[in-house]
Amino acid sequence: MTAEITWINHAGFELTAGGLKIVHDPWLVGTAFDNGWSLLSKTVFNADDFADVDYIWFSHEHPDHFSVPSIKSIPQEYRGKITVLFQETKDKRVVKFCEKAGFRVLELKNGVRTNLNDQVAVTCGAVLGRDSWLFTETPDATIFNANDCVGVNWEAVAAELPRDVDVLMTQFSFANWVGNPGDHDRMRQAAEEKLHAMQAQIDVFKPHIVMPFASYVWFSHEKNFHMNEHANKIGMVAEKIGQHVDVVILYPGDRYKVGEPNDNSTAIARYEADGAQHQAPLRTEEASIVVADLIALSQKEQKRIRKENWMWALTPLKSTRLFEPISIYLDDLGEGISYSMFGGILSTGLRVDECDMSCSSASFAGMLRNGYGYSTLMINARYVELRPGVADRLSRHFAIAARNEEGDYIPGLLLRRDYVIFQLRRLFGLANYSTGVTK
Repeated sequence: MTAEITWINHAGFELTAGGLKIVHDPWLVGTAFDNGWSLLSKTVFNADDFADVDYIWFSHEHPDHFSVPSIKSIPQEYRGKITVLFQETKDKRVVKFCEKAGFRVLELKNGVRTNLNDQVAVTCGAVLGRDSWLFTETPDATIFNANDCVGVNWEAVAAELPRDVDVLMTQFSFANWVGNPGDHDRMRQAAEEKLHAMQAQIDVFKPHIVMPFASYVWFSHEKNFHMNEHANKIGMVAEKIGQHVDVVILYPGDRYKVGEPNDNSTAIARYEADGAQHQAPLRTEEASIVVADLIALSQKEQKRIRKENWMWALTPLKSTRLFEPISIYLDDLGEGISYSMFGGILSTGLRVDECDMSCSSASFAGMLRNGYGYSTLMINARYVELRPGVADRLSRHFAIAARNEEGDYIPGLLLRRDYVIFQLRRLFGLANYSTGVTK
């Protein structure tokens, strides 16, 4: 039977091949990243469609790929028949969540080929313990799902694959903050860089077919709505990338037999029509967090960090410009605070002209409560840069909390070759937030 792809939405699809049904990253409904993202189009794949699914692969824990509401919508009687595929991690959070929910789980070792049956095999590659790619071999086609992976040496990956790539699936537009309202040139540049990144992958893997995906969203909050203007549109992407390789575009519910010709015009027209419907941000309500409560959260986070890490080992960094405190204007409260990894909230009552960035008090509280809070803010783009370089500066103060949540601690983290190399690349301008720490 020819391998067949049923499109779910965004980065989600069902692959039927070799007697198996494998679902990738199903996000069915709802918003993601604190109401920052919404699906561009409505999903038709529903909970009952999981009845005969054999495997679900989650690329990483971000909510547009690991959608908890979508997972919980799967009927309990189906879960015991489904095996979740996930990269091997230290924290085991996804594994534990899925097992508790009633799924079976198979952890995939980094770069190791795993047979799912006698006809289908998968190889998963982990990226900094956060993201991952998946190479699927079927009897008549291979599919490389690059999803959101960035900062990867694709030449090295391609050299290790057991077979050539027939179908390449990759993100086609920016997926994080790339400019303030009015920063048109900056946003256009970010969109163009994403096309260059796609072309670089095509040059390396030389696929027969490219399926642009993982960008079928719109920025749906009032603080990030301006980013939609310059996000890459699928029609333009298909035209540009299609000059070099066959492109296949699928709309939710479409089915495609791999290798056959595909008329993209209907899917493109439907996506464009859906995009035209999103002319204003969604209305959302968010409670403010008073400064006293933020200070309490900061103190609690400082105690945890000092307990779990050898912070004294980083003391020499405290006096360097790389780790000078960052000031954040809490726009809903009308005052700013100064924050540092070394000490937490240092001062309050700052004016907006004294601050480096602005965001809501709830967004800042999210960074204090959760290791992924910083990443969420960068991706949902619900902030304004008041001084250049905010993303990198902020990341230095929340990097340890983020890595702690993933099972890495100081000093052990400093011995991880991939982490150290990546940080050095960022320090010397060889990688930045938009190309190295995106969703």
